[in-house]
Amino acid sequence: MLIRYCPAPPLNAAIDCIWLSRRVEHAPECEHMLPSGKAQLVVTLHDSPIQWAAGGAKVEWHAWTGGVIHGPQSRYYLAGPKPPGVVLGASFRPGMAAAVLGVPLYELRDRHVSIEELWGYRGLELHDRLASIHDPQAVCRALEAELIARIRRPLLIHPAVAQALLASGSNLSPRVADVQRHSGYSPRHFIELFHSAVGLTPKHYYRVRRFSDALARLARGDAKLADVAFAAGYADQAHFSREFRDLAGVSPSIYRPRAADSEHHHVVGLGKKTSRLSRRPA
Repeated sequence: MLIRYCPAPPLNAAIDCIWLSRRVEHAPECEHMLPSGKAQLVVTLHDSPIQWAAGGAKVEWHAWTGGVIHGPQSRYYLAGPKPPGVVLGASFRPGMAAAVLGVPLYELRDRHVSIEELWGYRGLELHDRLASIHDPQAVCRALEAELIARIRRPLLIHPAVAQALLASGSNLSPRVADVQRHSGYSPRHFIELFHSAVGLTPKHYYRVRRFSDALARLARGDAKLADVAFAAGYADQAHFSREFRDLAGVSPSIYRPRAADSEHHHVVGLGKKTSRLSRRPA
């Protein structure tokens, strides 16, 4: 079961959705969690650990329980098998997470920080309070109320960053130099503003946004890789394949999304090595 909850103002300016997932059986597959340019808050309403590992040749598994902030990721990370139970989450809009989380996003880049580390005993209290609520809509509203209470006002994004994010929406391959000149700030100051708010540099964020557009096309079943590459703004299919392998850890030809609307989840088959690693303790 998966439900999506649209938060009310003013939280909807910072979060595009709150979601709740109920899994009734153990899911043995691992996943490559692919970068989206966003930060995510995830709270488990069960006591089982969730495993993760940084992408790369050497896989070292870690685990978290209770709740975690997945900062903006520059490339994929590994998520281990999922235990049964309820998981609650919130997806932050690019550039807006700092107003709720209370830290600059560059401090969370490529990190997975527990809510206890970020919010202290209040993080533990939040987990316990949410876990005591059994109605799905009620638990979503409770998380919404907590996040509204944490908003640092005014809930505004720097105009230069807002304009740069709009540029990425209208053009999947904007030139950073052109966006910077339009902002009126020096290159260094513009990059610092963007990096602090979004957690990625403008150049890398635009790479991730173009990659995400290609993922959505592939997950919908767009068949020809050359057509996907062209539509997403890549120079050619070879360029697309190189970028895909760098960000996703696999080639686009073997990309397997969990579902058409879960394009940032690449399901990994349970080979012998993966199965053994996924059972290692944290």
